[in-house]
Amino acid sequence: MLNWDIQDVRKYKDKPFDFKETLDLEDELKTRSEEIIKVDKVEVNGQLFNDNGLVISDVKVGTKLTVPSTRSLEPVELVLRFRINEAYNIDNIDTEDIDDYAIIIPIDDDNPTINVYESIIDNILLNIPTQILTEKEKSEDIMPSGKNWTVLSEEEFDKQKKEEHVNPEFAKLKNLFKDKDE
Repeated sequence: MLNWDIQDVRKYKDKPFDFKETLDLEDELKTRSEEIIKVDKVEVNGQLFNDNGLVISDVKVGTKLTVPSTRSLEPVELVLRFRINEAYNIDNIDTEDIDDYAIIIPIDDDNPTINVYESIIDNILLNIPTQILTEKEKSEDIMPSGKNWTVLSEEEFDKQKKEEHVNPEFAKLKNLFKDKDE
């Protein structure tokens, strides 16, 4: 299940190793993030190919999650579509001089496998935005409120701060030492 032994991948030296899977990751994702309400099937389509001691993965992932709004906790359907590009160091080559790949994963000699499955789970969690809003919250810019309190946006807070009224008694004192400052 999206784990390949290094020896199997080495057989595809001259051509890419293609794979396509539909995964049920709901249990794993809910275990790792309590905020996830529901997960649709995860569509995975990718390739592995050898590149001078590295196995390069190019994986397209698509799914739909149901997660709570960060304002109201209302359920929101979140469509995720992203790519994962990683390099697996299968021949223990020196990777200091390699700038082409941001992520180079060393392969454990005791368990020489390429684990794309775990990478998919990690990247789904990393692709969940920090701010999730319902369509109504986006269009109406609704902020939570309650009895004697309300959440303000930064713009509203700055505006309110500028409009604060100065106590008239202190306003008189403002000009008291004006001549000394000049």
